[in-house]
Amino acid sequence: MKTWKCIIADDEPLARELISDYVAKVPFLDLKGIFTNAWEVRDFLQKNTVDLLFIDIEMPGLDGLTFIKSYNIQPKVIFITAHRKYAVEAFEVKALDYLLKPISFERFLKSVNELDTKNTEANLRSNHIFISIDRQQQKIQLDKIMYIESKGDYLSFVLEDDKPLISKMTLKAILEQLPENFTQIHRSFIINQNKISAFQKDKVKVGEEWLTISRSFRNDIHFGE
Repeated sequence: MKTWKCIIADDEPLARELISDYVAKVPFLDLKGIFTNAWEVRDFLQKNTVDLLFIDIEMPGLDGLTFIKSYNIQPKVIFITAHRKYAVEAFEVKALDYLLKPISFERFLKSVNELDTKNTEANLRSNHIFISIDRQQQKIQLDKIMYIESKGDYLSFVLEDDKPLISKMTLKAILEQLPENFTQIHRSFIINQNKISAFQKDKVKVGEEWLTISRSFRNDIHFGE
């Protein structure tokens, strides 16, 4: 079972305490931080990576919805709020769920169990993806991808025994389509762990290429385990 690293952001002390207590009861959730506003979350995510964010919508200074809409590198999101009126907007930004206060543990558990189910289903998807190249959808077999490199607004898909393919998209967008054996090691690289031929603390060899593991991703990568 995948362990989901998560953080909580809510300006209400009782809400923070309740959700943290709920998280502690779920074995596949690993709480990495508790914050009182979105700015603190932003600062944390600039140096750390997590899988899941529980965030209130109405917070002073920067509300949760505006933060999610404006922040490019996002974990998955479950909104926490006392108001139903934001539900449509929440799901427009692809939130996993929308929990209304007061939140029961039963409702919380249903939400995170669904999260784990979706992760299992994602791992059982097809063995290929489609990417846009020259106004058409190009099929790529996942087991042929060595690594993916970000080059500005474009991605280079470095393939085994074939020339690279170039598509206009972001690392975040493609990572959401990939199974768990694909890991981001740097703001410019996603690697296929099945193609690793050697590794060190700060770099990994994929095929014949040595790629840097950035400090912000180093604690999340355990190739030798």
